[in-house]
Amino acid sequence: MKLRPYHFIILSIIWMSIIFYLSSLPSTSTGPDTLLFIIISKVLHFVIFGILSILYLSSLKWDKHLRDTGIKFFILSLFLTSIYAMTDEYHQSFSPGRTPSVRDVIIDTCGALTFLTIAYLLKRFVKHDEKN
Repeated sequence: MKLRPYHFIILSIIWMSIIFYLSSLPSTSTGPDTLLFIIISKVLHFVIFGILSILYLSSLKWDKHLRDTGIKFFILSLFLTSIYAMTDEYHQSFSPGRTPSVRDVIIDTCGALTFLTIAYLLKRFVKHDEKN
């Protein structure tokens, strides 16, 4: 079965729901404030929002014309991911013991930027190989 863009829209919504649930957890449920836990938490931020950016990108590819378009859909995916990261931090401020963090938004955006850059380079590399 070939995944279509609407499948990625559904997956994006599910992924955002998981993020929403995780940021609803009180701080005592998320783990201790040890250095190892903090490092793991930041790496998870990076990866989770990197995956979300790829889901957004895949959702935007709803016809051939969009697939052939250049960097603007990568930038739009980065923008959407950053906006969701900001709203997630704001939402987190309503969870007991949790506070919003600009640092987390930066980490989330860096994760999205990294994942989207890799996807863009892979796209260009594969397209270049197909021409040869």
